[in-house]
Amino acid sequence: MMEDIITFEIMGGEVVPEIQMPSSATILDLKLKIQEDLDVKVKRQTLRFHHINLSDEDLISDYAFDSLTSVYLSVVPEPEKEFFIVLKSRTRPTANVRVKESYKVKELKSKIKKLWGIEKKNISLFRLWERMDDDDDFLYSYYVYEGREVFAEIRINHPGNY
Repeated sequence: MMEDIITFEIMGGEVVPEIQMPSSATILDLKLKIQEDLDVKVKRQTLRFHHINLSDEDLISDYAFDSLTSVYLSVVPEPEKEFFIVLKSRTRPTANVRVKESYKVKELKSKIKKLWGIEKKNISLFRLWERMDDDDDFLYSYYVYEGREVFAEIRINHPGNY
């Protein structure tokens, strides 16, 4: 008999990854996979399903999950901790940028403006293939943590182009 595989949509941030796990795995195994994929340490994670906190020692099969199930990930932020992220672009050199999880997207764009001399309106940011659209979103909403990569797409306005 084949083991059931559950696909989890990890809700709670602006990025919504999907993670597949066997039903025989534990909730801790799922958290370890989240740590691996999103770089969110297990001790900072709380997973909820229908307003119930999932217990690390429980098996996935202990819950009434469908083959595609949404679980809510709550991450305990570390708002005062400063760290470096890796800023990449096709048109600019890779840079390490000091940020805090509590920074908003617009604050990161301000740092990029100072670093590269690019107007904020000409900067689009991406994390885990997700466009960081809302300037008022916190960086932690996109799982931006120490050493993680953020990609900057720069729009160049050429004279005569309207």
